[in-house]
Amino acid sequence: MSGSPHWIDRLDAAWAKLLSALALMACALVALMVLVICADVLVRNMRWGNLPWATEVAEYTLYLSTFLAAPWLLRQGAHVRMDIVLKTMQPKLAWMLELVADLLAMLTCATLALASANTAMASAKQGSLVFKIFVFPEWWLLAPASVMFGVLTLEFVWRFRRQWQGPRTVREEATSVA
Repeated sequence: MSGSPHWIDRLDAAWAKLLSALALMACALVALMVLVICADVLVRNMRWGNLPWATEVAEYTLYLSTFLAAPWLLRQGAHVRMDIVLKTMQPKLAWMLELVADLLAMLTCATLALASANTAMASAKQGSLVFKIFVFPEWWLLAPASVMFGVLTLEFVWRFRRQWQGPRTVREEATSVA
């Protein structure tokens, strides 16, 4: 099958679409947060009372939107990175350090995924609850961290592959401090 993409490239493209969908969900949550906060301000300014749950909704949507957007931002190179030192190095050495950084990040995210999964499972087993305006099982807050650190781990695997197959130099990210 000449001309057709390799199965791993198709998987990478599907992964990119999944990350885009997660980013769109993050955008929707931010829009919801803006609407809720604006509605709360309007209700208070009109002296109609207040929306006591608005702050809590804003907290949870901010938390979730951060986790949902992070893998997409990483893929786009839209995270802030300090690459001043890398830019001054020999291209091959900078390339190798990029690989090492991806491996360290991969291991860090995998560790955080496992730790947060263990914490969520312990919380579920204990039946811990969050008591604020809304009352719900605590593991509902902990589980997204575990899943999204897992997603970040996989994105670092893809990032490592792209760096390995790309030019032997420092990558050009969208957001750089160099």
